[in-house]
Amino acid sequence: MTSITMVDSSKACPEEVITGPKIAIARGEHMNKKCIASGVVSALMFITPVLSVTAAESRSMLEEAEAVRAPELSPLAYQLAKEAYAQHKSSEADLEAQKAINNSLTMSSHFQTLIESRDRMHAAGAREIRRDLADRAEEAFEKVVAAVEEGNLHRAAKESGNAELLTYQAEVVAAREQLTRPIARAIAEARKADGGRYAPKAFAGASEGLKQVERLVSSHPAARGQLYNESRNSIALAGKAEQIGVQGRLLHKKPAMVEEWLDSRQHDLNVIAEHLHITTDKETTDEQVALIMQAIDQMKSGYEAELADASEQINRLQGHVSELDAARSSLDEARYKLQLKRDAEAKIAQLAKLFNPDQVELFLTTDADVIIRMKAMNFPSGSTIIPTESYELLELTGKAIDLFANRAIRIEGHTDSIGNDEYNQQLSERRAMTVREYFEARFGENHREITAVGFGEDHPIANNEKAEGRRSNRRIDIVLIAPTMDTAESLPQQAALPQ
Repeated sequence: MTSITMVDSSKACPEEVITGPKIAIARGEHMNKKCIASGVVSALMFITPVLSVTAAESRSMLEEAEAVRAPELSPLAYQLAKEAYAQHKSSEADLEAQKAINNSLTMSSHFQTLIESRDRMHAAGAREIRRDLADRAEEAFEKVVAAVEEGNLHRAAKESGNAELLTYQAEVVAAREQLTRPIARAIAEARKADGGRYAPKAFAGASEGLKQVERLVSSHPAARGQLYNESRNSIALAGKAEQIGVQGRLLHKKPAMVEEWLDSRQHDLNVIAEHLHITTDKETTDEQVALIMQAIDQMKSGYEAELADASEQINRLQGHVSELDAARSSLDEARYKLQLKRDAEAKIAQLAKLFNPDQVELFLTTDADVIIRMKAMNFPSGSTIIPTESYELLELTGKAIDLFANRAIRIEGHTDSIGNDEYNQQLSERRAMTVREYFEARFGENHREITAVGFGEDHPIANNEKAEGRRSNRRIDIVLIAPTMDTAESLPQQAALPQ
């Protein structure tokens, strides 16, 4: 804020008065012209930054409008604001920008279902698959937007019914093409390879999966996480059936390969038996497997007995040092936390080879929590729909999470500071929920504990004043929470590192 300093007119205009961030005003009846001129120049010099601040604030309002999707949800007011800014009509521009923001928030609060259906329609590539349906849906959507911009919510509500129907139709057609056609093609390849004959279980599973995806696409296309996982699993089963079918045909044409395959399996069993110090030369394959399993069980029983003896000795010793229980408990907790960190560090080092650093960052907190930061997961502006290209990254992340089977999962949504607090908070929550739904479908059989939370703009990791910083702040963090000592023993074992 510009400050004012009073100066005696009987004195010459001091240099330091007119060159700093102040405007000098001479007091008295006589002021020489040089002093007046200097004061005017100084005033102009220091008014200029104020004008720059106004322009910066105007750009900020335009950015806020863009953050709430004004180019789509209030295109008329947004375009008028841009034109006014270009013509340096700040007051008019601010008015139109605020109108665009208000219209966009009205659309988001009253027609969220329609907006998300339209987002899914575009994410499924509807314009490339059925451009006519997508164009009709887009025209209907624009009528809703136009009614909101005119302030006629009653007409907008009437138009939204037709728009929702058309976007739903386009969405279903596109999702069917995107998700069911690949399964059908994989099943066709499996059928050509006699997969139904040589791998009937996998082939039947793929066929049932196709039916399930078709039903889900028609009844609940919004369940994109479940749809993607069902589609991926069905394609994998069809691929397995095809592979087994190829091998079955090959064995049928070259029966001698059966002997080679059995010899290879026998070699593997002999290697395992040798390491377990057992002899399996005269037994059948089934008997060999039974002997190996028995030897493993005996080893396990031996280890358990040793552990029991050790535990008994520890208990006896503890009886003599009961006064040190509190200190021991604290030491045990510290030792446990240190072991968690070491294990996590080793796994993070392995996972660093699995991920491209431009896609994912991995962190270990002081509490031994592991954070998987999804740098390459970029939601469309103001949208909660996972982009199609991000599903591959989510699948890779799911394999990484498998390594930490004894940890609960917390999905955190974050935004930048553009847009109002309430909008950003709701947006971050919905995005976190969308990612949680994907992982719930993926880990459904494993009963993983998965929660979702949105933090809005409250936890930035970069400077929101810069575009690069805002891009970093718009993120999804997946937190793998370190188990406590009390819960660690009852949780499942870790998975192997994905290949």
